[in-house]
Amino acid sequence: MDEKKDGYTNPAFVITEEALEHEVGLDLYRDAADLEYTPAEAKKVRRKIDAWILPMFCMCQGLAYLDKTGTNYGNLFGMRASLHVSTAQFAWFASAFYIGYLICAWPANLALQKYPTGKVMGIVTFFWGIVSVTPGLGLMTPLWWTLQEQPIRHLTWYCFNGVASIIGSLVAYGLGHATHSAVATWKLIFIVFGSFTSLWGIFIFIFLPDSPASAKFLTPEQRIIGVKRVAENRTGTKNTEFKWEQVREAFVDPKLYLLFVAAIAAQIPNGVVSNFSTIIIKGFGFTQLQTTLLDIPNSVVQISSLILSGFLAGRFKNSRAILMFVGNATCIVAACALTYAPHHETWGRLVAFWFTSFQSVGFSLSLVMISANIGGYTKRQTTNAITFIGYCIGNIAGPHVLLEREATTGYPTATKAMLAGYVVKTVTHLVLGAYMLYWNRRWDKMAIARGELLSEAQRRKLAEEVGMTDATEFNNPYFRYAL
Repeated sequence: MDEKKDGYTNPAFVITEEALEHEVGLDLYRDAADLEYTPAEAKKVRRKIDAWILPMFCMCQGLAYLDKTGTNYGNLFGMRASLHVSTAQFAWFASAFYIGYLICAWPANLALQKYPTGKVMGIVTFFWGIVSVTPGLGLMTPLWWTLQEQPIRHLTWYCFNGVASIIGSLVAYGLGHATHSAVATWKLIFIVFGSFTSLWGIFIFIFLPDSPASAKFLTPEQRIIGVKRVAENRTGTKNTEFKWEQVREAFVDPKLYLLFVAAIAAQIPNGVVSNFSTIIIKGFGFTQLQTTLLDIPNSVVQISSLILSGFLAGRFKNSRAILMFVGNATCIVAACALTYAPHHETWGRLVAFWFTSFQSVGFSLSLVMISANIGGYTKRQTTNAITFIGYCIGNIAGPHVLLEREATTGYPTATKAMLAGYVVKTVTHLVLGAYMLYWNRRWDKMAIARGELLSEAQRRKLAEEVGMTDATEFNNPYFRYAL
């Protein structure tokens, strides 16, 4: 078989001792190759994981988001005036966070690969503001849940951005009444949010396990079941060896560039909303305290859209790309209304602004696409890191499209930039889905040409076995993309 023509290099079908040393959980998988377990036993393991790991992920994401959006609430309560900075200068406060994020994205991913993930996440959360927890949670999700279980779990912990925004609005509303405090309200917001995040980091450091193979809340047999469950994802578990050949493959894979561009396009609007939502809502004519409450529906829309999309993506096969399109299209319509509706239509434009929160659907499902469709741990973490570099670039640029001189006209430059971002994201996600569909059909034709007569169950089993050797999707002839 011509390797280059067929799109494969020689896949490693044999589990070597070297592979055993670096692949987390591979020893359990090999030693229990013939272990049979019932659906009831698998369900019990999943329930334990849901009860222990999912709340940790949710709290990590929520507190991290709450902490970094302190500038949004601080701006509402006089932070900019107290520091004597202009809107343009204040935009750099928001951008500065993502500059640190950008610098540390790759080193953080390497640390997550080389060292126990739970310990790294605990340290990162404690010293929040240096790197983000979101890439770490994205890399860890496929270590705990199967392909079908990932969308709803992934979008559940990601929706805690919205939960945190609601809590943040209520806390800011309460702190806004502390008029006789010796500490300025905007400073109290940072103290309260930051303290909880650092305390949670200590908890994560102690109690978050690296993978099912080291989970103390599971019995020895349940750990084996936990590893075998996620082996079905066909992308392996965690491999501690950094492989340059997988880095090279990542950089010649069009998926990386599509995800990178989509992340930039998605986060320019996010850079506006996450840092200036309160200012935009206040610009509709509401008071300071009314604004803190009217920011809550924005988060409710985000939570609802994420949970519903996660449920549908897990319930219906190959629906991820369709749901990404629906979420992106909703944002385009909302941004059009926000930009071009008559200025006196206050409530209509406010509702349109709330519906821009559908932007989280497309981006979060693109992270699910990475965890489900990138084989090889180094390739997956490389794609993840580059995607989050795009995420940082978009968030660095986003705050600077909101111009102070446009406050009385509804910030049209910002809303037009949001609209442009949504359109670009939609196009790149459509191309991504078409590209993966093309390869699925090509792989099917190649299998027929090789004379393979396998049932779907047999093909999935072989894809699982090859995937456990840390093979990339292009080195696994039985792999098919989950669309």
